[in-house]
Amino acid sequence: MYIRFLPLLLLAVPAGAQDYDFVIDSTVSTSTMTTTVEVALPGYGIGTYDATTNPGGTRTVNGSTGGGGNENVPMNIVLDNDSGLNGIISGTFGMSMDTNAMTMSIDNMDLDLLTGSMGVTKVNLIMLYSDFTTYNPDSFFAGGTPVTVPLGSFPIISATVIQYAPSSGGQLGPPKSSDFSFWIGVPVGVSFVVDFNGTLAQLGPFNVTMSLPGTLTYTATGIYATAGLVGNSFGSVNDPFPGFTIDDAALFLPTIQPPGMTANLLFNSIIKSMAHDVTVDFTVEADGIPSGGNCNVVFCDTDVNNVGDVSLSTCDCSGGSISLDLNTSITGQFTYPLVGLGTTAISPTGVSELCLAGSAIGRYTKDAGAISPSGTYSVDLLNAASAPGGGVPTIGGALCNGNTWRFQYWHRDGMNPSRFSKGIAGLIN
Repeated sequence: MYIRFLPLLLLAVPAGAQDYDFVIDSTVSTSTMTTTVEVALPGYGIGTYDATTNPGGTRTVNGSTGGGGNENVPMNIVLDNDSGLNGIISGTFGMSMDTNAMTMSIDNMDLDLLTGSMGVTKVNLIMLYSDFTTYNPDSFFAGGTPVTVPLGSFPIISATVIQYAPSSGGQLGPPKSSDFSFWIGVPVGVSFVVDFNGTLAQLGPFNVTMSLPGTLTYTATGIYATAGLVGNSFGSVNDPFPGFTIDDAALFLPTIQPPGMTANLLFNSIIKSMAHDVTVDFTVEADGIPSGGNCNVVFCDTDVNNVGDVSLSTCDCSGGSISLDLNTSITGQFTYPLVGLGTTAISPTGVSELCLAGSAIGRYTKDAGAISPSGTYSVDLLNAASAPGGGVPTIGGALCNGNTWRFQYWHRDGMNPSRFSKGIAGLIN
């Protein structure tokens, strides 16, 4: 099972809680589900005979000998549905990650497990009754042993997974470079709709807790994650539809002694209980973007020695100015910004992390200066002396090219080793 959070997560390990919105990539996401649902229907059957309206109908009599009238025959029926599907997943969900608390959560999971494909459910009627006799056709039905009557196969036209409660236990493991392991449980309701010869019937929702262990890996274009997405639910509910009754439902019974005919009965019942056993197993890939946009995504904040918060005034180049702002830094110290596409964290000074390694790094050295007494410093990236005309220093090319650029400030720390700020990422265009 694999979940791949692709370019839209923008490289960034979030500072504090960061929220993301995901859309499932249905070209590569698949679902497998097997379901058994058994519905207990205690009641009685009676022949369709009516002296006035249907004198040629089937007549039922309890026992093995003849009798007058048309009698109710006690029956216990189990409607057995065995379903299976292999479908294509589409849908959405949200994620919140907090790399300070090392926690995560998933919300609003809403998945379509078929997305245009169909599954199949096989339905059997399992009947248990005492001896009874029918007339027209004339046949004897020996009781005491369950009789299975296949009703056929029917298409599953809809299968959904909808989160019904907050996720639980969401934990991020200790970071290793740009990787995090994680585990989370997501409680969802699984429902599907079966087309019984034009009559649509919904089964479920059946509550399942999805278990998702895996690894999040930050890359130059986003985040890649592998995860197990499996779940199982089984149980039974008494009186699942209070007050609901089955009245005079047509019941066609193949005769056994002698065979080859059909007895026509009317079945009346309540729905006493419904038992289910549902197993789901998914392969999911999803594209996600930070909630509220893909600008100002904080990264490189897990090392407490990274001093200074960084922000972009905008990621839209149409205004002719983008301010890269440093705040809460060490006052009076010499500083300048760095830019790159790399994602590897290193510590060249032995204090704090530079998280732009692995690719060329641009240095705005001609825009260097002293951090203000309030701990701030700013550079206009589109009008910088280090890269006139909105270029990228050292790396070359234009800043406004639709790439997701990553920025940090380098600054001195008196007589101590120099440090790096936290980082900010944004898709600049």
